[in-house]
Amino acid sequence: MDLLQTITENKEKFIAFNNEKFKRFQQLIPNPAMRRIVNAIPFLLCINNKKMPGYVEGDVPIGIKNFKLDEDTKRYLHGRYPGITLHDFERGDFIKMFAVMGSVGTVAYNKKSDLDYWACIHKNTVSKEALDNFKKKVTLVQEWASKELEVPVHIFVNDIESVKNNIFAEDEEEAFGTTVGAVLKDEFFRSSIIIAGKIPFWWVVPSFIKDDEYEALYNNLPDEMKRDDFIDLGNLYEISKEDFLGAALFQIIKSLGNPFKSILKIGVLEKYLFGKTDSPLLSQKVKMHVLLSRLTNSILDAYLLMFDEVYDYYSQTMNDPAILQILKQNLYLKIDPQLSKYVGIKDKKNIPYKVAIMFKYVHDWNWNIKIIQDMDNFDNWDFQRVMHFWDAVKKFMLISYQKISSQFSTLSLQKQISESDFTLLSRIIKSHFSVEENKIDKLITFKDTPAEPILYIEPVNEGIHEVKWRLFKRNRSEKNVFTTTTLRTESDLVKLLVWLTVNNVYDHTVTRINIQSGYVRINQNLVVELLNQLSQFFSEKGKIKTKYYLKPAFNMVQCIILNFNNEAAEHLDSLYHLYSTSWGEQYLKRYSNIIDITQILQNILKDGLELKLPFDDYCLINSPGTHKRFCKNFIQLFRESYNAIVHSPNPHSRFIGELEGLYFTAIRNNTLEVQAFDHIVKVLTTLTLKPGIEAHYTFYGDSYHIQVLHALYSKRLQKGITIGYLEDSDKLHVYVINEKGNIFTFFAPKNIKSVFLYHIYGYCTNVLKRLPSSARESESSIICYAAVADRRGGISLVDETGKIHGDYLLNFTKSKALRVQVARHMGNEIFYSFIFPDNVTSGFMTIKELYSVKRKILELKNMGMPIYPYIGELVFNDLNQKEMLLGSSIYFVEKYKIELMLQRTQA
Repeated sequence: MDLLQTITENKEKFIAFNNEKFKRFQQLIPNPAMRRIVNAIPFLLCINNKKMPGYVEGDVPIGIKNFKLDEDTKRYLHGRYPGITLHDFERGDFIKMFAVMGSVGTVAYNKKSDLDYWACIHKNTVSKEALDNFKKKVTLVQEWASKELEVPVHIFVNDIESVKNNIFAEDEEEAFGTTVGAVLKDEFFRSSIIIAGKIPFWWVVPSFIKDDEYEALYNNLPDEMKRDDFIDLGNLYEISKEDFLGAALFQIIKSLGNPFKSILKIGVLEKYLFGKTDSPLLSQKVKMHVLLSRLTNSILDAYLLMFDEVYDYYSQTMNDPAILQILKQNLYLKIDPQLSKYVGIKDKKNIPYKVAIMFKYVHDWNWNIKIIQDMDNFDNWDFQRVMHFWDAVKKFMLISYQKISSQFSTLSLQKQISESDFTLLSRIIKSHFSVEENKIDKLITFKDTPAEPILYIEPVNEGIHEVKWRLFKRNRSEKNVFTTTTLRTESDLVKLLVWLTVNNVYDHTVTRINIQSGYVRINQNLVVELLNQLSQFFSEKGKIKTKYYLKPAFNMVQCIILNFNNEAAEHLDSLYHLYSTSWGEQYLKRYSNIIDITQILQNILKDGLELKLPFDDYCLINSPGTHKRFCKNFIQLFRESYNAIVHSPNPHSRFIGELEGLYFTAIRNNTLEVQAFDHIVKVLTTLTLKPGIEAHYTFYGDSYHIQVLHALYSKRLQKGITIGYLEDSDKLHVYVINEKGNIFTFFAPKNIKSVFLYHIYGYCTNVLKRLPSSARESESSIICYAAVADRRGGISLVDETGKIHGDYLLNFTKSKALRVQVARHMGNEIFYSFIFPDNVTSGFMTIKELYSVKRKILELKNMGMPIYPYIGELVFNDLNQKEMLLGSSIYFVEKYKIELMLQRTQA
């Protein structure tokens, strides 16, 4: 038999195989209306009409090779879009192959299953503009289909040349390169259904041919067959254990939330790693049967094929009936055929496909009606029984994973995954099953939509003062008897409500809840409001991408629950912090002190900087008392700090806020630091000692000090120094804002106000002289303000530049301030040399030796010299380039440190 005859015969065999799969795909679509929409999807890629979904202006390549529109879909389109001409849509053939893959057409398919299509094109045959327009059209069509079908629809545009190299459209988001592509190609070949277009050449060549043989066969193919019949997606001869492991680890992680998928993925991985070395890929096994015209159910149904392979592998390698029982239960629960409803039917010719299939399986398993009824009633299993079942599943998966991980050292995986990523992936898989403090448990369900229509919550007394909350549902039996099923119990009602929503048991669009609070005062309206907010917020946000697992977890969405069930609270009563991570985990922490806000604020701002989302898209704050002053201030503190740090274009942004007598600071630089202080002096001291290369401050709060700082900062000189002061009881607060935007605060007794101010002014004058001209307007770019309270309780700034400048001119020749030389790099410590008003020099010393300076000051005072322990001028001997970037900041920090030590040092 010659090559062309073999290819032609194999083509007919594949078409028969594909037709059977397509027929089943059509049969399993739940209803005719849904089927018409599904079948309209390829048509919309073949037409570009303003009246139809998917229309895009400009040059748009359209059409699918060999696509034919069925009569039923034609009638549907004529009825829905009257006046549309359908006869000329078949002209284009930009899409060379259009296929659907995944669970469609299999026993695992249901009305909520995703639809994943591949549109294979030659992208280099059109301009970039045309390709972009085509991608826009694809996006519009999938959005239309998703809305109409109420299920996710994805159309992946794959370049044919890229597919040959195992690079797929999914890789752009998943970021796993060619390794995943090889495994994905295997999955595509065994599970896909060609809707229209050319046949992958791989299907018609002999089984198990190597890449060079494949290339030779394709190159010898007549041009008309390349043009009309076959598409070259590349060969699939083998996947090394290293390649398979590198890719399969990610696939396992992606499916961790689905117990059955996880077990099957790990089972397939084990089979490839530890099974017979001559065992073919699953796609190759399918191909062998297709070319032999042996179209059994496990060949036509990719899901059953995967189960059968895993079940057979474990049957041969493990002498543990419990493991096989878990696999059986998982398959049954995933398919959910509800066989007990069909047991009495004698003529089973017209029963649904999944029911017929599962009857054969349970017969082979020797399951009796009691076991079947129990499995059909899984949704009503008691909470404790579900958890026991889940523990068995977790134990099975962890044992399997440990067996697989023991082989890591024997495989060369450097090309597939780095050692650090391996460590990370291992940690993720293990942590997914770990029990952690504050972690919200996952609901174990095989439903695609686990939401319940009606739920009940009631208190259960554990003692005189202890109350637990029970979540349950009621079911009516066939005998019209109501039974209750406990879903969960928690000692903390908020934790129970959070569990409900993050696991989608409560859905704000379909669920009603009844709270029987007993003697505990619970406002049901407030509970429903919280549930609705959480349900909507967490259902719309935080889609997990597989590439997130390649780096440490970050928080994708966050929620604060303030003063739950207490709308009358004037201060902090209760505080919960809920967050969902990029690894798909949720945590709920409870706090009781206002200072704990620091941890929450750090968390929100840190990850907010990574995501750059609008505040309301990233953080939800629920509080029943939003009309209360405390709640308003609490919410505003978080909003203002988020806007100041996350949305500021300045990478050196800083925030000072006040709430309930506490001060909170956030400093953004290369890292983020959030702190809380119980006194404004501590805030100002910390900020003085932590200048940035640049700084941009935002203030929030109505305290006097915050208002003064805000007023001064809004009037600061951009290229100069701003001095402001206020008198507070017996102390003088002097603020210096320099050309870098940093704030420095100095304190002095009020009785020497004039002396202290002209000393500060003189010091600033000397500092400006040492700055490059580009950093200042002039050597006298200084402005001075006095902060005074006005009659309305606000702050007024009085310009006192002229007065303080005059005092400085009158007194600078008589100034008895100290001059200091600083050597920062003369040794392991900073060294200082003081020049006293009598021109005596101390020589270099460390800051620990300042007692001798203090002694000298006292001697001069005893001699009648009016000397003050303030620095009038400071000279650096050896600033390096990095220190010079601080500008005048380094001068003010050293001045503060020296003067503070002089005050504290005993002579």
